[in-house]
Amino acid sequence: LSQRKVARRSGVPQKCVFGVSSKLEKSLTLFNAAGQGRKKATTPADDRKLLRIMKKDLTKSREMLAHEWTLSNRKRLCASTARRRLITMGHKSYTAKRKPLKTPAQIKKRLKFAKEHQYWLSEWNNIIWSDEAHFEVLNRKNGGGGSVSVWGCIAGGARGPLVIYNDRFNGPVYINTIKEALPMFIHNTFDAGDQNWTYMQDNAPCHTSKYTMNWM
Repeated sequence: LSQRKVARRSGVPQKCVFGVSSKLEKSLTLFNAAGQGRKKATTPADDRKLLRIMKKDLTKSREMLAHEWTLSNRKRLCASTARRRLITMGHKSYTAKRKPLKTPAQIKKRLKFAKEHQYWLSEWNNIIWSDEAHFEVLNRKNGGGGSVSVWGCIAGGARGPLVIYNDRFNGPVYINTIKEALPMFIHNTFDAGDQNWTYMQDNAPCHTSKYTMNWM
């Protein structure tokens, strides 16, 4: 077969076939000798510097790290190379999880609550957890879509009713919701006369409004 046909059948450039054929004719090895090929873009010292830049701020992207390294070294380093160097040194890339922004006072209160209740087991079955949620309903048809808001609660393995409401969820709407839905849930979940339950809610505006606090 000609070199052109070999290249076509094997799916490689004809130049590659010519190079292999020439080496075989000269009884040379097909492997590249040590030291051949393009040199690395970074030296070991450059890699250590990249690592120091990364450790200063773990939230920086590979693009930002490569840009900062380029500015300090006066030679270009692409983001993919920076990523490979860091992986070689044992540092993989991660996406930071989203978390709520808390003040030091809020963090202290949460830690105190966690320590006070860290040994609770069956006690959690007496807690009624409640919350509201708003959902946007998407529709690709013209004039479709809309939104729906719901309130619900759970306690142990029991699930309360899912209340759908269309009005703005303010204090009066919130109180009317729990007046209608909560008593029946308590009746079906806890023993008759059992008052050893606690209703939990977050600090949403409808929960902390003057109307709600006066009713509570």
